[in-house]
Amino acid sequence: HKEGHMSAEYPRPASLFTLLTVLFLLASPGTPASAMDAATEGALLKREAVLDMAEFTEGLWPSWDISEIPCAVRGPDSSCYLINHPRPPAHFERVREDTPLRTAVYLADAADLPSGNPCVVEGLAIAVLDPSALGEEIVPGAFEAAFRAHGSNACGEDMIPFELLSGYPIDAWNLVLADIECRLLHRAVLASDDSLDLCAREFASVRKHRRLRMGGRYGEFERRIEFADGIPAYLAERCRREAEPHLRGRFGSRLEDALGQPGALERCVPESPGLDWYRGERFKWTGAVLCRVMDRFYPDWKAEAARGCLDPSELLSARLRGSLPPARGVLDRFGYEELVSSMTTTIEESKTDAERLFESIARSDGQTMSISTRLLSSGEISFDPSRVERVDDHREVHTGIFKVEYSGGTHFHSMGVPVAVVLGNDRFDLRTVILEAPEELTLVLDGEELDLTEGVYEFARSLSVTAEGISVEATAGAVMVGASGYSLILHR
Repeated sequence: HKEGHMSAEYPRPASLFTLLTVLFLLASPGTPASAMDAATEGALLKREAVLDMAEFTEGLWPSWDISEIPCAVRGPDSSCYLINHPRPPAHFERVREDTPLRTAVYLADAADLPSGNPCVVEGLAIAVLDPSALGEEIVPGAFEAAFRAHGSNACGEDMIPFELLSGYPIDAWNLVLADIECRLLHRAVLASDDSLDLCAREFASVRKHRRLRMGGRYGEFERRIEFADGIPAYLAERCRREAEPHLRGRFGSRLEDALGQPGALERCVPESPGLDWYRGERFKWTGAVLCRVMDRFYPDWKAEAARGCLDPSELLSARLRGSLPPARGVLDRFGYEELVSSMTTTIEESKTDAERLFESIARSDGQTMSISTRLLSSGEISFDPSRVERVDDHREVHTGIFKVEYSGGTHFHSMGVPVAVVLGNDRFDLRTVILEAPEELTLVLDGEELDLTEGVYEFARSLSVTAEGISVEATAGAVMVGASGYSLILHR
């Protein structure tokens, strides 16, 4: 992980109250988003409320002052206010240059704002807020978004969760272990002082057992969510519970109704988690609750997390290394084997025909061929819509003609061979194609036919794969041959 404090140097002219007042007014009926009228200007001048609130944020996290974070606020139309940015882009126009406001506010079309939250404007991550989407969560929503930007500037890629799209183990054992983890975390956050240590150790033991069994990539997927989403959610929860006394000044009382309702603990243990909880916010809330456990178990954890860009689970494991109870004994108390059996039945009964077809290809007992195209730029995709089985937003099965063409002659063609397709943002954002490995195929790298013995083979000029019903051509990448089949990673 990157070393460095989760803090950054920004100009300090803006304030949380400036931001919240803009949010409040934008969310109020009858306030045009594209106009900086006298009422808005007057509210922005009421800066005295920020003093106590800035101290509040600095007390929540080391070296964090929310008034230092640049922010973009989306209006109800296509407008966007940029607040407290030291280098506003040229296409953002300053609002009312004759204004007495000490805080510079700039206006542009929201379409000119980069995607993502936080998003990067002129090399600086900024918080993005939409008052209409936040509802009664304006204040904690501002806290959460501001800390995401703060952490992104300080920790870089460590604050960016990555998308798995598919492949996360939804096996019965993993779902059951994750549910037991959450129950142990629930016990820990409610534990008395004399039982907290044991509860924390049992949670850490089961988590270590599950993540070792699951594999490093999936553990990193969860870690990044708990770090990038869990810590901001924890701070928003602290805001919900503790911020009201700090909302002072003339307009402070108007913001008390925008704190929302506490609920991180309840969201961590949903009444009906379902089989797709890992695609939603499950680890965001386990991360938030784990932060609350760490406040009692290891009160100095935030200083270490800020210094080394570490998530609370890593810090807990480091504190307990070598002193964990056996996971098996903990699991037996919960009736682990019976729960796995029940979950297996639930999973099988919940699958659609399309999902069963997808898994019969992607998780075939025989050899498979996986072709990764995520490193290629956009290609032209053509297929027969009547021969497509849709599993969900990121998974499809094509049983008819399926062709993808990229620049430079790189392509994948299948004709009547069922292929499982993993998608990104939409059905034309292809990431991976999986099919049963043909019994007979010819694979030529840089002009030489490969003998298909196990190993990793890179090519820098050309790849050609031919078999009945499929054709692959590429100009650069790698081929991995293993006991389970072939993996092709195509580069530009």
